[in-house]
Amino acid sequence: MNLSFIPGDLHLAKRADGIFVVTMRSEEILSTKSQKSALTKFNSLRAKLETEIPRHVPTAEEKAEFLQREVGKSAVGYNSFL
Repeated sequence: MNLSFIPGDLHLAKRADGIFVVTMRSEEILSTKSQKSALTKFNSLRAKLETEIPRHVPTAEEKAEFLQREVGKSAVGYNSFL
């Protein structure tokens, strides 16, 4: 299991030895064998960060640019003759 909340540099990962590790900004916050407790900690930290970090809402221009880019990618990546 690997989860991330990129804006807060928050990560939950399962190591090869079965230990779940929650890290934030490269600092270990929690290390446990319990997936449930690691997930609970990750979700509580994420909820806190979501209130602290302002959410970026794309402008109409950014949305139009994204749409044009994605339509261009899909049109080039599809060939009905193959």
